[in-house]
Amino acid sequence: MPSLGESAAAVRVRTVPDDEALLLGALHLQSLRRRGRTPAARPGGPSHVQAFARSWQQRSLDLPAWVAEADGEHVGMTICRVPLLPRVGPGTPELVLLEALVEEEPRAEAVTLALVRGIVSWARREGYPAVEVAHDVRLPTAVLDGARADVLPLRRVSLPTSP
Repeated sequence: MPSLGESAAAVRVRTVPDDEALLLGALHLQSLRRRGRTPAARPGGPSHVQAFARSWQQRSLDLPAWVAEADGEHVGMTICRVPLLPRVGPGTPELVLLEALVEEEPRAEAVTLALVRGIVSWARREGYPAVEVAHDVRLPTAVLDGARADVLPLRRVSLPTSP
C-alpha cells in the first residue's frame, strides 16, 4: 500500500485560469452538495455556478485557485486569499477553501495533501514565508504532518455591529 506522500504525488494540482471560472463554480457546487448544502436558486437569477464563477473571475488575482486531478477526474479544489496591500496584516496568503471531492478517507487525505503542497510551492515561488490556514478550513492531522505544519493557538476576536 502506498504512503500518503506517494498517493499525493499521483495527484496533479494546477492553477485555475480565468477562462475556467465555470469549472471552479461547478466544483464549488459539488462540494456544497456533498455537505447537504445546496444553494437556493433565485428565480430569474444566475445559477450558483454562474454567480460563483463571475464573482471569482472579478477577483481571481486576489483569490488564486487550484484544482486537483487524478485518473482523468477533478478530485479537489482550493482557493487562497493573497495580501492586498504591502505591510498590512500578516503579509502571507491565507488558505480560505480546500475541498477534496472524493469519498474514501485515504484518497481524500492524499488529494488534500497534494493541494496543500501545491499551494505551499506556489507561495514559496512567490516569495511568501508561509501560508496561513483560515480558522474554518479543516486539515487532517496526517496532512498537517505531511506538510510539516506549525499548529499555533488561535486568538479570534469578534466585534459586534449592534449593542
